[in-house]
Amino acid sequence: MPELELSVVIPALNEERTIAHCVEKALAAVAALGGCGEVLVADNGSTDRTRQIAESLGARVVPVEGQGYGRALRGGFSAARGKFLVMADADGSYDFAQAPRFVEQLRAGRDFVIGNRYQGGIAPGAMPFLNRYLGTPVLTGVMNLLFSTGIGDVNCGMRGLTREAFARLGLKADGMEFATEMVVKASLLGLSIAEVPCPLAKDLRGRPPHLRRWRDGWRHLRFMLLFSPTGTFLAPGAALCALGALTLAAVTARDALALDAAAWLGSRHALTGLLLWLTGTSVLGLGAVAQEADYQERFDSGNTVARFLHKTFRLERGLSLGAALSAAGLLALAYFPISFYTNLLPRGGDALRLDLAVLAIAAVLTGVQCAFASFALGLLTLRVK
Repeated sequence: MPELELSVVIPALNEERTIAHCVEKALAAVAALGGCGEVLVADNGSTDRTRQIAESLGARVVPVEGQGYGRALRGGFSAARGKFLVMADADGSYDFAQAPRFVEQLRAGRDFVIGNRYQGGIAPGAMPFLNRYLGTPVLTGVMNLLFSTGIGDVNCGMRGLTREAFARLGLKADGMEFATEMVVKASLLGLSIAEVPCPLAKDLRGRPPHLRRWRDGWRHLRFMLLFSPTGTFLAPGAALCALGALTLAAVTARDALALDAAAWLGSRHALTGLLLWLTGTSVLGLGAVAQEADYQERFDSGNTVARFLHKTFRLERGLSLGAALSAAGLLALAYFPISFYTNLLPRGGDALRLDLAVLAIAAVLTGVQCAFASFALGLLTLRVK
């Protein structure tokens, strides 16, 4: 069968009240583009008349086993025959007459196109207040912070992509986080992304949606954090280490130089610095493991940190560094009892000794963390080196 230009894919689960409206709109959009296309309903186990209604109107219905928004769309995309794939929900909230806007961008060479409901206009009652002013803006901000997509509405459900882009994305999520997975992977793979205005109408079903605001919101956020080891681990870990190091340096300098101007700094701040430092090194160690896992799972993602770590890491190097740090710290700790009797640290006295003891403890524990993180990395790299 010859390839079609467009497949409009509609995931559906018991949508007999709205499926006719959506299929008719989608068929009209295909006709407006020249008629070289199809409307495909990915039926996710409907027990009502959704399938019969869609088929009677001329849509092709593909049954998809196993429930889930992502599973339905993956099944629909896999069965689609079009060069371009446009998706939207079956609740009547998206206007399929907007499909030509998406196809226009795909024809121009874009790989992935997403709608923007804020630019297209949101009808009264079409989006819950918290979703509109809190959930979507926060998730969009996190997406742009971690992945620099430049997208203004990460949760818009009307999207388009090429068949080649779908194959490259390797989408796996079964639930609502599928929508986030599309954007995250499109960014990681360097696909050409475009955004078009997309109006949002009020849901026509007259029943509660399948969405669960807090559960689905957490799934979206969780997916973004898991796919950004740099933002999730390395950035906060480095920040904690920097704060800890600055605090320890300030306290030690104050006691070594007997600076009265910094009298507010005391031993409690040394312990605070130690806590910050060790928390940061713990997060960095986990981040190194996450970076290696990221490299092995998505080696073509363009993650330069993961690629550098993978190429330079050797278990022996990590163990040697950890052993050296711990040995230096232990030697310093062994010397401190002697210093009390030899009076080799006259200036700063006991306060300085405590500061240096804290630094020695930091060295010992950092070395231990480095060694065990190296073993964890070694387990991940064992099969590929």
